[in-house]
Amino acid sequence: MPKAGRYHEGVPCWVVLTRPDVTRAQHFYGALFDWDFVPTSPGEVVATRHGAQVAAIVPASAAEPAAWITHLACGDLNRSVVLVRAHGGRITREPYQVPDQGRAALAVDPLGAPFGLWQGDPVEGSGLVNEPGTLTWNEHLSPDPDAARLFYRRVFGYGYDRPRAGHTLARAAGLPACGIGPVDGQRSASWRTHFATADTDRAADRVRALGGSVLSGPEATPFGRSALVRDDADAEFVLVAAPAGGAGDAA
Repeated sequence: MPKAGRYHEGVPCWVVLTRPDVTRAQHFYGALFDWDFVPTSPGEVVATRHGAQVAAIVPASAAEPAAWITHLACGDLNRSVVLVRAHGGRITREPYQVPDQGRAALAVDPLGAPFGLWQGDPVEGSGLVNEPGTLTWNEHLSPDPDAARLFYRRVFGYGYDRPRAGHTLARAAGLPACGIGPVDGQRSASWRTHFATADTDRAADRVRALGGSVLSGPEATPFGRSALVRDDADAEFVLVAAPAGGAGDAA
């Protein structure tokens, strides 16, 4: 993904974990990714790595499934909200202020995938990416990737490379932004968060030791050795070998 500070319109720029037990989440991800945590509003924390903000954890009701929510950058939040509604999406939380950071809103696309909108001011998004223990990629998976491509092109102006095996690289301002592809028809649409790791196999073992589970992998992929995992509250994410040039000693 683009380096922090260069978040064009529609680029995944921030991720938020929603789950009922924020304290347990801090234990899990602190041990897995060597994150530190800074309390923000009551019950919420921002995770940091080398002093840079990398993610947030916020409480959810016990009835809500734990999940990582991808937030997409937008220059004009109000305009993006209008476009989401105009093209078949829903706004599930109206624009709100995040003190000292920016404005956000929550949405669901026409395929049923939740996502966030983020207008940073002054915080553009993750302050550190593409290194072990930080965000490195996001992809949208659904039973109808053509419909997903149409929606996100209309809302954010994505351009697309030619599909390969149903998967497409989406571009924002000509630069790689995210992936869009198919998922088994029995699964609901979702945005999937990828975190970089120095050693995918070791990190997958650590997930298990911390009470999570490994759904597939680790295995070699064109993008690095990867594993699909769940944390100890069943929130899914992907571990992937850090891109060349990444640094650090976290999982």
